[in-house]
Amino acid sequence: MKAKLIINPKAGIQKKKLENIKKQLLKIEKIEKTIEKFFKKHEITIDTEITKKAKDATKIAKNSKNYDLIIIAGGDGTINEVINGLENFKTKVGIIPFGSENIIAKELKLPLNIKKACETILKGKTKKIDLGEINKNKFVFVTGIGFDAEAIKNVKPELKEILGKHSYTIAALKTFFNYKPEKLTIKINKKEIKGYFIIASNVKRYGGNLNITPDAELDDGFLDLCIFKEKKPSTIIKYLIGATSGQIKRIKGLEHHKIKQAEIKSKNKVLYHTDAEIKGTTPVKIKVLPKKLLIIS
Repeated sequence: MKAKLIINPKAGIQKKKLENIKKQLLKIEKIEKTIEKFFKKHEITIDTEITKKAKDATKIAKNSKNYDLIIIAGGDGTINEVINGLENFKTKVGIIPFGSENIIAKELKLPLNIKKACETILKGKTKKIDLGEINKNKFVFVTGIGFDAEAIKNVKPELKEILGKHSYTIAALKTFFNYKPEKLTIKINKKEIKGYFIIASNVKRYGGNLNITPDAELDDGFLDLCIFKEKKPSTIIKYLIGATSGQIKRIKGLEHHKIKQAEIKSKNKVLYHTDAEIKGTTPVKIKVLPKKLLIIS
């Protein structure tokens, strides 16, 4: 079996935790050797490439179409880059998570320990999961249009390096006080709905513990669309309370839809992201790619 290992050495590394990370052998050379040694014992040859900058994982994935297996060692952002570079979707994908958040790994119930993650990949139990696509940008777990994309834009790289996932909370607070929502027109099956913020998700949880799309499944052939219909920024607090309490579907001002596709437009351009990476602005077309990715879990 030919396997490609793509490592993002920056995933999850924060300045204030650097000493702890070193103690847990997160020096990239040791991680690489640990993974390669494990698979060599089982007669699997690993070709390793280490990313140096944004989009490197996409380029590496594009050049890996002849491999039987691609192993991603990194966080959600690295996984997103790889799926946007894949050309051969018959290639199996395995994940060794060590990013800041690891939402995809948690949703798939993957071990966060490196050796246990390697063992999971070795067992090779595969499942086909859906992907989402927005304006040709693929995503595994979520795309957001409006408030959350604006918050992600406000995350400062230096703050993210120090605080990790907590930097998103700070950026969200800043956005909460400064953001002016734009009206969005959402077209689903010829029906038009108005809203001010949209999340289209492939998973139940958003950003860890926010249960915004509780009916979402990775392999049901649909995306779950949540439309926030109220304009006042203060309603975000109401939504957050509902998302953390598991009562999101009872809150007024929200609509949930199972979709195969949707179109969203606005008078002024509104930012969107995929898997917490800013990708562009409206207008957009969203669709599901059913059972597109062959993943080991």
